[in-house]
Amino acid sequence: MVTIRHAEEKDLEGVVELLEEFPADPWIPNVNWQDARKVYPELLKGEKGLIILAIEGQEVAGLVTLSFSCVMRFGGEYALIEDFIVGEKFRGKGIGRPLLEEAFKVAKERGCQEIQVNGASDVGLPVYLKNGFQEAGKHLKAWL
Repeated sequence: MVTIRHAEEKDLEGVVELLEEFPADPWIPNVNWQDARKVYPELLKGEKGLIILAIEGQEVAGLVTLSFSCVMRFGGEYALIEDFIVGEKFRGKGIGRPLLEEAFKVAKERGCQEIQVNGASDVGLPVYLKNGFQEAGKHLKAWL
């Protein structure tokens, strides 16, 4: 049975291990997922963002990381899915949907009017589309 909950300090190793499964992205070269350790304590506070986990047994089976940005067009915050992954051995077991449902719930509770995904992977795109997301144009970025 899968439990959906917010991340806790004790989950750090499992979160980093799962992040290491992310497919390589040519648009984001040289990702070092160990850097997640630096921001993990901040995300546990839940102020600027947070981590939602799917736990099966004692393992981190999946996660969604949300960040929150304040924008004038909404008169407040919107949510952005930064990371979304279900571990390879847990895929096809219905774990993605409850993770996204919890992300929607959290965003609504914060008063967000929108939840976005930028640059969905080929694996993630169909999952997002099945769960209420719509394609909405171009995504641009500049490296600093």
